[in-house]
Amino acid sequence: MNLQSFDLNLLLAFESLMIERNVTRAAKRIGLSQPAMSNALSRLRRTFDDPLLVRSAEGMAPTAAAQSLIVPVRAALAQLRAALEEKPAFDPAASKRTFHLAASDHVEMTLIAPLVTKLFAQASRVSLRLTRPRAIFQPPSAQALADSLDVAIGFFPDVPGLDASIHSEVLWEEKSVVLARKAHPRIKGKLTLRQFAGEHHAAVFYKTEGQGFIDALLEQKGLARRSAVIVPHFASIPFVVAASDLIATVPERSAEHFAKHLKLQVLPAPLAIPPFRMTMLWHERAEADPAHAWLRGLIAKTALAARASRPQS
Repeated sequence: MNLQSFDLNLLLAFESLMIERNVTRAAKRIGLSQPAMSNALSRLRRTFDDPLLVRSAEGMAPTAAAQSLIVPVRAALAQLRAALEEKPAFDPAASKRTFHLAASDHVEMTLIAPLVTKLFAQASRVSLRLTRPRAIFQPPSAQALADSLDVAIGFFPDVPGLDASIHSEVLWEEKSVVLARKAHPRIKGKLTLRQFAGEHHAAVFYKTEGQGFIDALLEQKGLARRSAVIVPHFASIPFVVAASDLIATVPERSAEHFAKHLKLQVLPAPLAIPPFRMTMLWHERAEADPAHAWLRGLIAKTALAARASRPQS
């Protein structure tokens, strides 16, 4: 390829396409029309002799060639921006930026809901776009955080083992509790370990393969449980429990929220379940971005306020 004849603006288009995975949104991100971005994608495909982005069940997916290209392209653009662009102070009130977050519905209920109030009080034209993570406890890859996410928030237990390019901040620790309906015929305010194992359970699994952490803890004690209902959402579990004799082990904040509205009893878990750390993750490329730093600070302040408002256990 002759660099002198290459239009460097195509690299900006390529970066935007890799972030948004959608031609219309990618065009809006860098101030192009949709036809102009479509033309840029066609030129990129001819230049690199590769489709770069192909249609999939989840939208546009990058090819292997695109995945290998984006790393050096992003690094080169970052160096150019550092050399050529001054970094103005971020003005939340004037910004129209869309931030992309990965979070479970538990995070949406306990953190995103109060965050929205604070966010729109300062930045009424900013938008949040949330996506569901592929696993409850597995953090997104460094590439996902670099390409398409600003922040991921969840119960990520292995922060020291993360890729060096991923930065993190622990927002709070949360213990697990057991939910049962108040009119449960066998559970009246307390629960033994054998009773816990013997009851039928409702459980949250994002994937069907593998053993759940509660099943592993019970197996260590020579016990097993039957998960009669398995769902991919925390929010549906309390309704299932309230309408049946099933029990469920859930994060304490979710339990407290739904116990106020449904006829549920919240019980201590009768086995030692290590507390989960609610952790915020982001890629190092966003570390110095003033807008990103503002969002991270607002998330951290919201989490701090949520911790302070809860009784000490």
